[in-house]
Amino acid sequence: MKFKKTVFLLMFSMILTSWLIVGTESVHAATSNSVVLRERDQLKLILDDGNGVNRVFKFNLQNTLKPDTPIRLYTNYTEIPSSDFTVDYTNSTITIADSRPAPSLGSENHMEFPIAPAMEWSVGEKLCVALSEGDGKSRIFEIPTQNLIKKGSKVDLFIDDIAIPTSYFTVDYINKTVTLNNKLEAPHDGAKIYFYYSKLDNSSMQSVDETTVTPSTEEPKVTQPEVETKTKETPIVREPEVPQPTVEPQGTQPVMESKEEQAADESPEIPLSIPSGEQFPGTFTINPSGTSFVVRLKMKNIQPTYTSYVMVKNSDAQLVKRIQFNPETTFNYSLSNLDLSTGGYYFYIKMMDQSGNSAASVPQFVPINNNKAGQVVVFIDGRLQQYEQPATSISGSMLVPFRAVFEALGAKVKWDGATKTVTATKGNTTIKLTVGSRDAYINGKLVRLNAAPRLINGKVMVPIRFVSEALGAKVKWNIAAQSVVIFLAPPQVLTTSESEQLMEENEDKPEPQSNPTILKKISTTLTKSTDIVFVIDVTSSMTGTLDYVRQKVKGFVDSVPAGSQFAIVAFRDINLKADKDLEFFEFTADKNKLKGNLNMLRPSAGGDLKESGLEAIQLAISKFPKNSNSKTIIFITDAPVHDKNTAPDKARFSVDEMNEQLQKNAVIFNAIVPANGTANKQMKKLVDSNKGTLYDIKDAKLNLAK
Repeated sequence: MKFKKTVFLLMFSMILTSWLIVGTESVHAATSNSVVLRERDQLKLILDDGNGVNRVFKFNLQNTLKPDTPIRLYTNYTEIPSSDFTVDYTNSTITIADSRPAPSLGSENHMEFPIAPAMEWSVGEKLCVALSEGDGKSRIFEIPTQNLIKKGSKVDLFIDDIAIPTSYFTVDYINKTVTLNNKLEAPHDGAKIYFYYSKLDNSSMQSVDETTVTPSTEEPKVTQPEVETKTKETPIVREPEVPQPTVEPQGTQPVMESKEEQAADESPEIPLSIPSGEQFPGTFTINPSGTSFVVRLKMKNIQPTYTSYVMVKNSDAQLVKRIQFNPETTFNYSLSNLDLSTGGYYFYIKMMDQSGNSAASVPQFVPINNNKAGQVVVFIDGRLQQYEQPATSISGSMLVPFRAVFEALGAKVKWDGATKTVTATKGNTTIKLTVGSRDAYINGKLVRLNAAPRLINGKVMVPIRFVSEALGAKVKWNIAAQSVVIFLAPPQVLTTSESEQLMEENEDKPEPQSNPTILKKISTTLTKSTDIVFVIDVTSSMTGTLDYVRQKVKGFVDSVPAGSQFAIVAFRDINLKADKDLEFFEFTADKNKLKGNLNMLRPSAGGDLKESGLEAIQLAISKFPKNSNSKTIIFITDAPVHDKNTAPDKARFSVDEMNEQLQKNAVIFNAIVPANGTANKQMKKLVDSNKGTLYDIKDAKLNLAK
């Protein structure tokens, strides 16, 4: 998995929640000044939920947004066109036009905007401030804050989402500057730099005589080290109490090394020290109305290299949804956004690290009932039951057809028409019921029923709770989903990575013409048979994008001109050494084989923020058949690429050299990358010079909550 890029980092302020426990938790919707998330170089501010009437939403931020700040607005994760809302930057309000409906009752609304230098926000008990961007030379950066930074405070520094060890920088608390030492190369041009410091840190607010803190050279054992002062003279880096293997700096940080020291696969990883099962440090809760779920993680130190998901499997234990979320905050998500059909589903929380290590909570069964008429549904061992005569409530008891329920519970059934008696046998248990009588017998022992079995439309109906519990099953009534849930034994649902290949959606359903997928857009630009290579970053943060490509590629293949061929180049951060991480899958015109090749790609590993994408592009160029009439590359990554001009020890090629090769070989180059940042700048040059189009990778995600 990709080191340093996989989680949606950090929230702006404390989440206002209530823990009202009456059977289940009650969760209040977040307000506009409660949650702000950073997603790469964007801030996402959660606004008030919709009520069907309100069109004006207040946004409260520590910094006033400049009038030229571009803002994107979303309701239920669907973007509202910029022409349909206005922003009052002075009064910090956003107003939706009368030409469109107000956000519906309970809808989740948020706005997104780019982070600018000097912008500051809260992250739990810390503050974060955006420093000026790197220029490839500077090592001293001003901390643009009016707040006092206490001497000895715990601080963290991130460069392009890389957690920098405290032994690599010093802080001047009086002049408010950060200085990088020579162990670390100067941040590249355009590098995003974020500085975190404590708001309240009584344990380490001791005064020190020096104006700078110079921690010891001992490396911390977690990504976000904790800086404390034991004495006034000698600040040290204290090891966290969680046992972790020692991590050497050269393998996990962007330090220039000799080629001999650079084996990418030798980068030590931090093992995931989170237990699975009952001891998993997190809770998944459906709200009392059954309309949304809430996830809370109970962890003091969540590593920035962990990726957090809510996984959703159907009754056949196939993964149908994967929802990524920010582990630093309480996560509240509407079930309606998942677009699940009526049926039984298993939800669980999963956290993963760079090496593919993972921990998962115990899967929780959730019935989904979309029947608008309020018809009760029945689930036995997670599976939806289909009855010729629907379940019927009589005197507080739910009655269902006798043969169907008994056989689903593994019992053998006999019907005596003369006495209208049902006899069911399972193992050593025998049950007898008679139509019209409240007297039932379990192994000859009389039991009085709340409601007698009866004939309804020619079907003998029996009380489902009684017969289920008599046969050893556990029965629950889910009022929110109007469902009877029966389990003969606790469900056994795997949470291993091997069991989590996302089930294919129906690709035959028409796409919205107003918002076709990226691959669909690319297919419309091809006018003749073409040899196409997908060049794909396969580090962990690309999981959702790989899901997207797998599920949309069939429609793409069907849309391109006949005679086209397709190949794949998969890459990670090879750093010149581990060429086995650069994989090529031969050209094929068979869309099923292409999908099979895509299914072989497993996101994992990665050691550096930047990736070896230029090597992958060069390999793709070299693999085009000599008789190709038309050549196209579709390059997909969420990270910058190593460039020989800035990192000669980590790349064979520069962006300029690769541009020349693309032009020389007449390759059309399309790229799906972040909408801003270094990767965007690098690929825009290749796209603009080679007749392609640049697409936002945010629009190529599948089943992710953003």
